[in-house]
Amino acid sequence: MSDSIFLHTESLSYAYSGSSRRVVDLWSQSFEPGLVWLRGPNGSGKSTRLKLLAGMLQPQYGSARLGGIDLMRQPLEYRRLVGFVGAEPPPFEHLSPAERFGFLSGLYPHADVDRWREHVDGFGLRPFLNQPLRELSTGTQHKAALAAALALNTPLLLLDEPLNALDAVSLAHLRGVLGEAALRRDRLALVVSHEALGLEPSACLEL
Repeated sequence: MSDSIFLHTESLSYAYSGSSRRVVDLWSQSFEPGLVWLRGPNGSGKSTRLKLLAGMLQPQYGSARLGGIDLMRQPLEYRRLVGFVGAEPPPFEHLSPAERFGFLSGLYPHADVDRWREHVDGFGLRPFLNQPLRELSTGTQHKAALAAALALNTPLLLLDEPLNALDAVSLAHLRGVLGEAALRRDRLALVVSHEALGLEPSACLEL
């Protein structure tokens, strides 16, 4: 495998319970660092792929390796290298955004509170920092999840439809962050979005 390969999937496969059709079927793919836009029609398994790479779903076959760490053989070590924001509300909805980031920062070794504060300001979250997530709007929950994930400084960042439910100021902030991600050679941001990102990714992958 090339030294430039950052993340590699090998025959990764998954079918939901009760279905005979694999949503992800023998997926082998290599990714270099930077920003990769994952695109494809509905039902092509884009979100499922992100959840597999996040360790949220158990592959029925195959595995993934991130920086030499194997998803199946070293699941705990692997998951500490991955940040994920999905379309669902963030977990631990009884916590406030501030409490949730405090909890996560104890699990992820490179979490940066100063960067989190920058994202809090970028997404306009100051008025909501001490309210339980379950009391916040869907858009505000999404922004809180993004601010936390972006500040964890994980080598792999997985974003599923990150542009959804964002106001113009928050969109500009996120696009600035993604533009920086496209230039990184030590991290990979893998984004699923049906909307145009509004910037030039390092690569596009069509499913």
